[in-house]
Formats: sequence, structure tokens, C-alpha cells
Amino acid sequence: MIVVGTLAFLALLLVIAVGLLVVSQFFTPAGQLSAVFGVNPLNELNIEEIDPALAVASLGGAADDEVIRQALNQSRPETALATLLFASTITNRQTAGGLLQLAEAYVEAGNTEKAIFVYELAGTVATLAPELPDTTRTDIFIQAARELSRLNRQELAKFYLDQAYVIAANSPTLQAAPRRALFESLHSGYQAAGESTLARQSLTLSADPPAAQGEAPPPLLPARRAISLPTPAQEAEARRWQTAQELVVRLVRNGTAPQTSVDALGQALVIEDLEKTGFFERQIAETTQIRQRIDIVQAQIDWLSIKYRVARRAYGLSLVPEWEAQAERIRSNLTKSYETLFALYSDWAVALPNASQIDQVTVERLRQEVLAGQLGRYPNYPEQQRQRQLEEAAQKLLETQPELRIFVATATINNETRFKLIAL
Repeated sequence: MIVVGTLAFLALLLVIAVGLLVVSQFFTPAGQLSAVFGVNPLNELNIEEIDPALAVASLGGAADDEVIRQALNQSRPETALATLLFASTITNRQTAGGLLQLAEAYVEAGNTEKAIFVYELAGTVATLAPELPDTTRTDIFIQAARELSRLNRQELAKFYLDQAYVIAANSPTLQAAPRRALFESLHSGYQAAGESTLARQSLTLSADPPAAQGEAPPPLLPARRAISLPTPAQEAEARRWQTAQELVVRLVRNGTAPQTSVDALGQALVIEDLEKTGFFERQIAETTQIRQRIDIVQAQIDWLSIKYRVARRAYGLSLVPEWEAQAERIRSNLTKSYETLFALYSDWAVALPNASQIDQVTVERLRQEVLAGQLGRYPNYPEQQRQRQLEEAAQKLLETQPELRIFVATATINNETRFKLIAL
């Protein structure tokens, strides 16, 4: 295995990059954006505003969350957005936190509509991510509502306040102190949104909040696990890291890079693709154990997400022109891999020891699948079908585990369908 670079080098490289880059202007799209059904967030990404010196750092081994942080610190919102939308390896908590910070950056730049769109994406994560604790979920809702109210989007602000209220009033696991603080925040939020009745109700409940009734059941979806790549794939990946690091250095020093450096990274990506694609295909065909197959398909998705980002020029450069011409085929392969992953989750759930666990993991699987689709990571996912299946699965879970009390449904706001939390 070839080892290139260190975390210290990558961190230093990012610091140097952001210190030398010139602050870019923000792109303001025409028309109003909305993170609702039928809207693909990838189509709202302005690739012309992606900073390649930062974006390519992730191809050089820099952690995606660090690239996002540096992009936000240096007023590179489209670089942060591209990384958030394509990075299949970051957690839902990291995604939501990055989206909230990104929305704030758009507000500061005067790009109100893009900020609202991103706040809605953060709210979508808070609604659908199955593993988030209630305190994290409500923090996202409250922050999004507060900022949307300041942007004079009172109806949307109330929508997210109402979701936080559902948790505050009905969560079986929320302890007294955070529940009291949440009702106090809701009191302030409803006042700012002009909802005096709900503000009074929240204030009253903050004085005597409902008691916790138990602990939340642990998530049942299998956790991500790294797989062991064969030596040729490891070596190809290492060469790609090294080539990307060298390209970033040239971009930072000169503001541009010779085409030979860009071509070298493109060639490294092509070689890595040959090694990894063949390996994934062989392993999926030969592996019979479901849990191991899940790990392999997840790694395949991670690679195809990088490949699809390259095909859409979402690293700020044209790295592999032939992939750009094959973007639809790559998108289709990514879609098929996601289909395989969620089918494997279904197969894995069947082996759980009791029916209530199967009902719980079915809802978790559908929430995660819908979220991947809503974020644009799972292209062309069957939106309407999964919406119906999620609502049906939630109803079944209500019958077997009514103590959970809070479930996902849909609502119409401004004639647009959105996911929301409801108490039953």
C-alpha cells in the first residue's frame, strides 16, 4: 500500500489555500427555490462558483467536513454546497449543521432565496434523519425557524416551530430541562412569528413540562463499516490523493494550474475507477452474507458519488471529459446502487428477531431513503411511491409501538408538499 500525505499536510494545505484565495462573488439565481417534492438540489448548484483549490482538496484525502468548514470560513458557499450534496460519507448531523451554517452565509451575502432553500434542506434532514436525537432535531427546527422569521417567511417559520412543538409536547424521551428550554425557545419563536396563542401555550408548558416516559429505541439500520480494498485499488486511490494534492498546491500558488496537472488527476481517477469498479462488481457477485454486501454496496455508492460529481464538473474543473459525456449513465449506475442498498436493508430487516423491530427498521430505511433522494444524493428516486410507503409503514409502526408517538407524514405549505412530524 502506498501512503501519501498526512492529516497535518492536508490541514496545512487547506489553510494555505484559503489564505491565498480571492473572495468570490455570490451567485443569485432567478426565481424562488424550494426544498420540496420534485426539486433536485443538484440543479440549484452553480458550478461556475465552485473553488477548485478547495473542492479538489477532498480528492486529495482531506475530510469532507473540513472542506465544508474551510469553504464557509472563506465565503465559498457553492463549494460548501457541492460538498454537502455529493458527500455520501458525512453523517446526517454533519449535513444538517453544515446546511445551517451555509444558509447563514447566503444571508450575509444577500442571497435570500438561496438561504431559504438551504434552511429548508436542513429542516428536511431534521424531519427525516432516523437517528437524530430529539434535542438535535429541535435545535435544527428552532434555528431554521428563527432565521426564516427574520427573512419574513413567517409561514415557513411557523411550519418548523410547529414541528419542534410536536417533539416538545409528545417526545417520550425528552428530559425536563431540555424540554423546558425548548418550550421557552418556542415561546420566543412564536412571538416573533406573530403566533400569540401558541406563544402563550408554550410559555405555560415551559413552567410544567411533560415528564419523560422512557428511552428511545436504538437505531436498527446497520452502521457504516469500512471495507478492505485490494492492493491495486489502494495504490490507485493513493496515487489519486497524491496527484490531487499536487494540483491543489499549483492552484494555490498560481491561481491556476497547467492542463498537464489537471489531466494527471483525471487519469488517476480513471485508473482508480477501473480498479474499484471491477472489485465492487466481483465482490457483490461473490458475497452472500447480507451485512457484508451492504458494506460493499455502500463503498460502491461512495465511489460513484465522487464519479458523478466529477461528471457534473462539481469540483470546479473539467477533470474527466469522457465522464461528463457519460453523466447520465453514471447517474443511472448510482441510482441502481442506491436501489440495491435499500433492497439489502429490506432483506437484512427480515432477519430481525421480532415484528416490532422489523416495523421500526422499515420506517428507518424509508426515512433514510427518502432523505437521500431529497438531498439529491440518490438521483431520480421513486419519490411518490416512497412517500406512500413511508406513511403506510409509519401507520403500521404506530400499531406495534404506539409509545413512540411521533411519526413522519406530509403536509402542504404554499401549495407544496413537504414532510413533517406528527403526533398520534
